[in-house]
Amino acid sequence: MANAHGGVAAWLWALLLGSLIGTLLFMGYRATHGNQIISKPDVAAVTLDQPDIAPAPAVFNQGAEPLADNPMPQYPAALLAAGVEGDVIARLQIDATGAVTEANILARDSGVDARFEQAAIEALLQWRFRPEVRQGHAVSSVVQVPVEFRRER
Repeated sequence: MANAHGGVAAWLWALLLGSLIGTLLFMGYRATHGNQIISKPDVAAVTLDQPDIAPAPAVFNQGAEPLADNPMPQYPAALLAAGVEGDVIARLQIDATGAVTEANILARDSGVDARFEQAAIEALLQWRFRPEVRQGHAVSSVVQVPVEFRRER
């Protein structure tokens, strides 16, 4: 029985001695090499002939914006010839894809001809938008669009 305990004790002493030697070697290495920090190589230094392209900014929240190539309302010819001008404000329902799903006239100048309203609605129903973004997701929205009918346009 004393032999069994002696073997375990010798094994424990060997383990302790090995740990002590490992610690001393590690400390000696650190003393001669200091606290060097090993870092990854600079990625920009290894890129090959790639143009400088800035990453697109992440959009978290953004209102709906009309696209540049949307058709303008047509000035009713009879009203243009008569020199009649007018303003209307339309309310547009925009879906998450940017399509106009509904268009209504919210306000108009007093006495504005109904043909101005119809011309505005016809054009605005064809419009496309960059959809509103909330918390990173495209959502449906409502926008108001003023439409001015001026002869000099």
